[in-house]
Amino acid sequence: MRKRLYQIDVIKVFAIFSVVSVHFLLNSGFYDISVTGWIPTIDVFLRAIFITAVPLFIMATGFLMGDKFLSSSYIVKIWRTLLLYVIVSIIDWIGHTLILGSKISFSDALYGMLDFSTDSYAWYVEMYIGLYLLIPLLNAAWHYQSNEQYHLYILIISVILFFLPSLFNVFGKIMPDWWTAAYPIGYYYFGVYFKTYFSKIQKIPLKQLLFWSIMIFSVISLIAVNNNYGKIFQWTSENDYMGYQPFIVAIILFLLFLRLPFKREKHRKYKILTKISGMTLTIYLFSDLTDSIIYHDFKLMVPSTNNRLVWGPLIVICSFISATILSFIVEKILSKLSNTRKA
Repeated sequence: MRKRLYQIDVIKVFAIFSVVSVHFLLNSGFYDISVTGWIPTIDVFLRAIFITAVPLFIMATGFLMGDKFLSSSYIVKIWRTLLLYVIVSIIDWIGHTLILGSKISFSDALYGMLDFSTDSYAWYVEMYIGLYLLIPLLNAAWHYQSNEQYHLYILIISVILFFLPSLFNVFGKIMPDWWTAAYPIGYYYFGVYFKTYFSKIQKIPLKQLLFWSIMIFSVISLIAVNNNYGKIFQWTSENDYMGYQPFIVAIILFLLFLRLPFKREKHRKYKILTKISGMTLTIYLFSDLTDSIIYHDFKLMVPSTNNRLVWGPLIVICSFISATILSFIVEKILSKLSNTRKA
Protein backbone atom coordinates (compact mmCIF):
# COMPACT_ATOMS: atom_id res chain seq x y z
CA MET A 1 0.00 0.00 0.00
CA ARG A 2 1.41 3.35 -1.06
CA LYS A 3 2.03 5.94 1.60
CA ARG A 4 -0.20 8.97 1.36
CA LEU A 5 1.23 12.26 0.19
CA TYR A 6 -0.59 14.89 2.21
CA GLN A 7 0.77 17.57 -0.11
CA ILE A 8 -1.73 16.39 -2.74
CA ASP A 9 -4.53 16.62 -0.17
CA VAL A 10 -3.52 20.22 0.52
CA ILE A 11 -3.52 20.98 -3.21
CA LYS A 12 -7.02 19.55 -3.64
CA VAL A 13 -8.41 21.38 -0.60
CA PHE A 14 -6.81 24.64 -1.74
CA ALA A 15 -8.25 24.06 -5.22
CA ILE A 16 -11.81 23.46 -4.00
CA PHE A 17 -11.65 26.55 -1.79
CA SER A 18 -10.34 28.45 -4.82
CA VAL A 19 -13.34 27.28 -6.85
CA VAL A 20 -15.76 28.82 -4.36
CA SER A 21 -13.58 31.93 -4.14
CA VAL A 22 -13.33 32.56 -7.87
CA HIS A 23 -17.08 32.00 -8.18
CA PHE A 24 -17.55 34.86 -5.73
CA LEU A 25 -16.16 37.18 -8.39
CA LEU A 26 -18.60 35.71 -10.91
CA ASN A 27 -21.66 35.85 -8.66
CA SER A 28 -20.97 39.17 -6.93
CA GLY A 29 -20.85 41.18 -10.16
CA PHE A 30 -17.09 41.78 -10.23
CA TYR A 31 -17.00 41.20 -13.98
CA ASP A 32 -19.60 43.94 -14.52
CA ILE A 33 -17.79 46.87 -12.90
CA SER A 34 -14.73 48.92 -13.73
CA VAL A 35 -11.49 47.88 -12.02
CA THR A 36 -10.75 51.05 -10.09
CA GLY A 37 -9.83 51.47 -6.44
CA TRP A 38 -8.13 49.15 -3.99
CA ILE A 39 -10.68 46.39 -3.57
CA PRO A 40 -11.29 45.61 -7.28
CA THR A 41 -7.53 45.80 -7.85
CA ILE A 42 -6.87 43.33 -5.03
CA ASP A 43 -9.54 41.07 -6.53
CA VAL A 44 -7.59 41.01 -9.79
CA PHE A 45 -4.57 39.73 -7.81
CA LEU A 46 -6.76 37.17 -6.02
CA ARG A 47 -8.32 36.03 -9.27
CA ALA A 48 -4.83 35.26 -10.61
CA ILE A 49 -4.50 32.79 -7.71
CA PHE A 50 -7.99 31.32 -7.50
CA ILE A 51 -8.42 30.80 -11.26
CA THR A 52 -5.82 28.03 -10.91
CA ALA A 53 -8.40 25.77 -9.22
CA VAL A 54 -9.18 23.70 -12.31
CA PRO A 55 -5.52 23.43 -13.43
CA LEU A 56 -4.54 22.30 -9.92
CA PHE A 57 -7.27 19.65 -9.90
CA ILE A 58 -6.18 18.29 -13.26
CA MET A 59 -2.50 18.23 -12.29
CA ALA A 60 -3.44 16.44 -9.06
CA THR A 61 -5.29 13.91 -11.22
CA GLY A 62 -2.14 13.40 -13.28
CA PHE A 63 -0.06 13.02 -10.14
CA LEU A 64 -2.40 10.41 -8.68
CA MET A 65 -3.32 8.51 -11.84
CA GLY A 66 -0.16 8.61 -13.91
CA ASP A 67 0.41 4.88 -13.40
CA LYS A 68 -3.12 3.71 -14.24
CA PHE A 69 -3.67 1.41 -17.19
CA LEU A 70 -6.75 0.11 -18.96
CA SER A 71 -8.66 -2.60 -17.09
CA SER A 72 -12.25 -3.51 -16.34
CA SER A 73 -11.88 -2.24 -12.77
CA TYR A 74 -10.57 1.10 -14.07
CA ILE A 75 -13.61 1.58 -16.33
CA VAL A 76 -16.02 0.59 -13.56
CA LYS A 77 -14.67 3.27 -11.20
CA ILE A 78 -16.03 6.07 -13.38
CA TRP A 79 -19.53 5.03 -12.36
CA ARG A 80 -19.10 6.42 -8.86
CA THR A 81 -18.33 9.83 -10.34
CA LEU A 82 -21.42 9.59 -12.54
CA LEU A 83 -23.56 8.45 -9.58
CA LEU A 84 -22.41 11.39 -7.47
CA TYR A 85 -23.09 13.73 -10.37
CA VAL A 86 -26.65 12.45 -10.79
CA ILE A 87 -27.45 12.53 -7.05
CA VAL A 88 -26.08 16.03 -6.53
CA SER A 89 -27.82 17.29 -9.68
CA ILE A 90 -31.19 15.99 -8.41
CA ILE A 91 -30.64 17.60 -5.00
CA ASP A 92 -29.52 20.76 -6.78
CA TRP A 93 -32.77 20.82 -8.78
CA ILE A 94 -34.87 20.16 -5.66
CA GLY A 95 -33.11 22.97 -3.80
CA HIS A 96 -33.56 25.44 -6.63
CA THR A 97 -37.24 24.48 -6.93
CA LEU A 98 -38.22 24.51 -3.25
CA ILE A 99 -35.99 27.31 -1.97
CA LEU A 100 -35.53 29.61 -4.96
CA GLY A 101 -38.79 28.89 -6.78
CA SER A 102 -37.20 27.64 -9.99
CA LYS A 103 -39.73 26.66 -12.67
CA ILE A 104 -37.55 23.99 -14.28
CA SER A 105 -39.57 20.77 -14.57
CA PHE A 106 -38.25 17.41 -13.47
CA SER A 107 -38.09 16.20 -17.07
CA ASP A 108 -36.08 19.28 -18.05
CA ALA A 109 -33.80 18.65 -15.08
CA LEU A 110 -33.22 15.08 -16.24
CA TYR A 111 -32.48 16.28 -19.75
CA GLY A 112 -30.20 18.92 -18.24
CA MET A 113 -28.12 16.18 -16.67
CA LEU A 114 -27.31 14.94 -20.17
CA ASP A 115 -26.07 18.33 -21.33
CA PHE A 116 -24.58 19.14 -17.89
CA SER A 117 -26.77 22.19 -17.30
CA THR A 118 -28.95 21.17 -14.33
CA ASP A 119 -25.94 21.86 -12.12
CA SER A 120 -24.40 24.94 -13.71
CA TYR A 121 -20.91 24.02 -12.48
CA ALA A 122 -21.06 20.52 -13.99
CA TRP A 123 -19.00 21.40 -17.07
CA TYR A 124 -16.05 20.05 -15.11
CA VAL A 125 -17.69 16.62 -14.93
CA GLU A 126 -18.23 16.69 -18.69
CA MET A 127 -14.54 17.44 -19.17
CA TYR A 128 -13.42 14.91 -16.56
CA ILE A 129 -15.34 12.02 -18.14
CA GLY A 130 -13.44 12.48 -21.38
CA LEU A 131 -10.13 12.93 -19.59
CA TYR A 132 -10.74 9.81 -17.49
CA LEU A 133 -11.36 7.74 -20.60
CA LEU A 134 -8.20 9.14 -22.21
CA ILE A 135 -5.96 8.55 -19.19
CA PRO A 136 -4.93 4.95 -20.12
CA LEU A 137 -3.91 6.24 -23.56
CA LEU A 138 -2.08 9.25 -22.15
CA ASN A 139 -0.27 7.04 -19.66
CA ALA A 140 0.66 4.55 -22.37
CA ALA A 141 2.32 7.38 -24.31
CA TRP A 142 4.10 8.61 -21.17
CA HIS A 143 5.47 5.19 -20.27
CA TYR A 144 6.46 4.33 -23.84
CA GLN A 145 9.94 5.50 -22.88
CA SER A 146 11.28 6.01 -19.37
CA ASN A 147 13.97 8.64 -19.95
CA GLU A 148 13.50 12.24 -18.88
CA GLN A 149 14.34 13.67 -22.31
CA TYR A 150 11.32 11.90 -23.77
CA HIS A 151 9.10 13.14 -20.94
CA LEU A 152 10.36 16.69 -21.38
CA TYR A 153 9.49 16.40 -25.07
CA ILE A 154 5.89 15.63 -24.08
CA LEU A 155 5.82 18.66 -21.77
CA ILE A 156 7.34 20.97 -24.39
CA ILE A 157 4.82 19.86 -27.02
CA SER A 158 2.04 20.38 -24.46
CA VAL A 159 3.21 23.94 -23.75
CA ILE A 160 3.50 24.76 -27.46
CA LEU A 161 0.09 23.36 -28.36
CA PHE A 162 -1.99 24.42 -25.36
CA PHE A 163 -0.48 27.45 -23.62
CA LEU A 164 2.06 29.39 -25.71
CA PRO A 165 -0.51 30.67 -28.24
CA SER A 166 -2.09 32.80 -25.51
CA LEU A 167 1.26 34.56 -25.04
CA PHE A 168 2.32 35.04 -28.66
CA ASN A 169 -1.11 35.82 -30.10
CA VAL A 170 -1.80 38.82 -27.88
CA PHE A 171 -1.43 41.28 -30.76
CA GLY A 172 -2.57 38.99 -33.55
CA LYS A 173 -2.42 35.34 -34.51
CA ILE A 174 1.16 34.28 -35.15
CA MET A 175 0.93 30.79 -33.61
CA PRO A 176 -1.55 27.98 -34.36
CA ASP A 177 -4.12 27.87 -31.54
CA TRP A 178 -6.44 25.09 -32.71
CA TRP A 179 -5.35 22.74 -29.91
CA THR A 180 -5.73 25.16 -26.97
CA ALA A 181 -9.16 23.77 -26.05
CA ALA A 182 -7.42 20.47 -25.20
CA TYR A 183 -5.53 22.18 -22.35
CA PRO A 184 -6.54 19.50 -19.75
CA ILE A 185 -4.11 17.11 -21.47
CA GLY A 186 -1.28 19.57 -20.88
CA TYR A 187 -2.07 20.03 -17.20
CA TYR A 188 -2.48 16.27 -16.80
CA TYR A 189 0.98 15.59 -18.19
CA PHE A 190 2.57 18.15 -15.90
CA GLY A 191 0.97 16.35 -12.96
CA VAL A 192 2.38 13.05 -14.21
CA TYR A 193 5.81 14.66 -14.58
CA PHE A 194 5.75 15.96 -11.01
CA LYS A 195 4.89 12.46 -9.76
CA THR A 196 7.54 10.77 -11.89
CA TYR A 197 10.28 13.15 -10.74
CA PHE A 198 8.95 13.90 -7.26
CA SER A 199 12.29 13.07 -5.64
CA LYS A 200 14.02 15.70 -7.80
CA ILE A 201 11.39 18.30 -6.94
CA GLN A 202 11.98 17.72 -3.24
CA LYS A 203 15.62 18.69 -3.75
CA ILE A 204 14.79 22.13 -5.17
CA PRO A 205 16.01 24.71 -2.62
CA LEU A 206 12.85 26.01 -0.96
CA LYS A 207 14.10 29.58 -0.54
CA GLN A 208 15.07 29.75 -4.18
CA LEU A 209 11.72 28.32 -5.27
CA LEU A 210 9.85 30.74 -3.04
CA PHE A 211 11.84 33.76 -4.28
CA TRP A 212 11.24 33.00 -7.96
CA SER A 213 7.59 32.14 -7.31
CA ILE A 214 6.98 35.54 -5.71
CA MET A 215 8.82 37.34 -8.50
CA ILE A 216 6.96 35.51 -11.28
CA PHE A 217 3.55 35.88 -9.62
CA SER A 218 4.19 39.60 -9.07
CA VAL A 219 4.95 40.12 -12.75
CA ILE A 220 1.90 38.18 -13.91
CA SER A 221 -0.38 39.97 -11.45
CA LEU A 222 0.91 43.38 -12.49
CA ILE A 223 0.30 42.47 -16.14
CA ALA A 224 -3.27 41.48 -15.26
CA VAL A 225 -3.86 44.72 -13.35
CA ASN A 226 -2.28 46.83 -16.10
CA ASN A 227 -4.43 45.17 -18.76
CA ASN A 228 -7.68 45.70 -16.85
CA TYR A 229 -7.31 48.76 -14.62
CA GLY A 230 -9.80 51.50 -15.37
CA LYS A 231 -12.13 49.24 -17.35
CA ILE A 232 -14.32 46.18 -16.97
CA PHE A 233 -12.26 43.03 -16.45
CA GLN A 234 -11.88 41.10 -19.69
CA TRP A 235 -11.73 37.33 -20.03
CA THR A 236 -9.03 36.72 -22.62
CA SER A 237 -6.94 33.81 -23.85
CA GLU A 238 -4.18 35.12 -21.56
CA ASN A 239 -6.13 34.69 -18.32
CA ASP A 240 -8.37 31.74 -19.21
CA TYR A 241 -7.50 28.14 -18.35
CA MET A 242 -5.44 27.71 -21.52
CA GLY A 243 -3.73 31.03 -20.87
CA TYR A 244 -0.09 31.41 -19.95
CA GLN A 245 -1.00 33.33 -16.79
CA PRO A 246 -3.06 30.61 -14.99
CA PHE A 247 -0.68 28.00 -16.38
CA ILE A 248 2.43 29.58 -14.85
CA VAL A 249 0.76 30.43 -11.54
CA ALA A 250 -0.68 26.90 -11.26
CA ILE A 251 2.76 25.38 -11.87
CA ILE A 252 4.47 27.44 -9.18
CA LEU A 253 1.65 26.82 -6.69
CA PHE A 254 1.81 23.06 -7.33
CA LEU A 255 5.56 23.05 -6.83
CA LEU A 256 5.31 25.08 -3.62
CA PHE A 257 2.66 22.75 -2.21
CA LEU A 258 4.76 19.71 -3.08
CA ARG A 259 7.55 21.18 -0.98
CA LEU A 260 5.42 21.35 2.16
CA PRO A 261 7.16 19.45 5.00
CA PHE A 262 4.64 16.68 5.60
CA LYS A 263 5.80 13.39 6.98
CA ARG A 264 4.58 10.47 4.89
CA GLU A 265 3.31 8.29 7.71
CA LYS A 266 -0.35 8.50 8.66
CA HIS A 267 -1.35 11.12 11.24
CA ARG A 268 -4.78 11.45 12.82
CA LYS A 269 -4.38 15.22 12.87
CA TYR A 270 -4.71 15.21 9.07
CA LYS A 271 -8.12 13.50 9.20
CA ILE A 272 -10.13 16.62 8.34
CA LEU A 273 -7.71 17.47 5.54
CA THR A 274 -8.00 14.04 3.95
CA LYS A 275 -11.78 13.96 4.43
CA ILE A 276 -12.31 17.22 2.58
CA SER A 277 -9.77 16.16 -0.04
CA GLY A 278 -11.83 13.05 -0.74
CA MET A 279 -15.03 15.08 -1.20
CA THR A 280 -13.78 17.81 -3.51
CA LEU A 281 -15.88 16.83 -6.52
CA THR A 282 -19.04 16.60 -4.42
CA ILE A 283 -18.28 19.96 -2.77
CA TYR A 284 -17.64 21.47 -6.19
CA LEU A 285 -21.02 20.30 -7.52
CA PHE A 286 -22.94 21.28 -4.37
CA SER A 287 -21.45 24.78 -4.45
CA ASP A 288 -23.80 25.54 -7.35
CA LEU A 289 -26.74 25.18 -4.97
CA THR A 290 -25.14 26.91 -1.99
CA ASP A 291 -23.93 29.76 -4.18
CA SER A 292 -27.39 30.20 -5.71
CA ILE A 293 -29.09 30.39 -2.32
CA ILE A 294 -26.51 32.60 -0.62
CA TYR A 295 -26.03 35.04 -3.49
CA HIS A 296 -29.78 35.35 -4.04
CA ASP A 297 -30.20 36.89 -0.57
CA PHE A 298 -26.80 38.58 -0.56
CA LYS A 299 -27.53 40.60 -3.69
CA LEU A 300 -30.84 41.77 -2.22
CA MET A 301 -29.20 42.85 1.03
CA VAL A 302 -26.22 44.51 -0.68
CA PRO A 303 -27.37 46.01 -4.01
CA SER A 304 -24.09 47.80 -4.78
CA THR A 305 -21.49 45.57 -6.43
CA ASN A 306 -18.62 47.62 -4.99
CA ASN A 307 -20.02 47.12 -1.49
CA ARG A 308 -20.46 43.40 -2.09
CA LEU A 309 -16.76 42.89 -2.75
CA VAL A 310 -15.98 43.82 0.86
CA TRP A 311 -18.00 40.81 2.04
CA GLY A 312 -16.04 38.35 -0.07
CA PRO A 313 -14.30 36.34 2.69
CA LEU A 314 -17.50 35.83 4.71
CA ILE A 315 -19.62 34.83 1.70
CA VAL A 316 -16.98 32.42 0.40
CA ILE A 317 -16.62 30.74 3.80
CA CYS A 318 -20.40 30.39 4.18
CA SER A 319 -20.82 28.80 0.75
CA PHE A 320 -17.81 26.53 1.25
CA ILE A 321 -18.95 25.28 4.65
CA SER A 322 -22.53 24.75 3.44
CA ALA A 323 -21.37 22.78 0.39
CA THR A 324 -19.00 20.74 2.56
CA ILE A 325 -21.77 19.82 5.02
CA LEU A 326 -24.09 18.72 2.21
CA SER A 327 -21.25 16.72 0.66
CA PHE A 328 -20.46 15.01 3.95
CA ILE A 329 -24.09 13.94 4.38
CA VAL A 330 -24.38 12.52 0.86
CA GLU A 331 -20.98 10.80 1.01
CA LYS A 332 -21.87 9.29 4.40
CA ILE A 333 -25.17 7.91 3.09
CA LEU A 334 -23.51 6.45 0.01
CA SER A 335 -20.78 4.90 2.14
CA LYS A 336 -23.34 3.21 4.42
CA LEU A 337 -25.36 1.95 1.45
CA SER A 338 -22.19 0.54 -0.10
CA ASN A 339 -21.21 -1.21 3.14
CA THR A 340 -24.73 -2.61 3.54
CA ARG A 341 -24.67 -4.01 -0.01
CA LYS A 342 -21.28 -5.66 0.58
CA ALA A 343 -22.46 -7.20 3.85
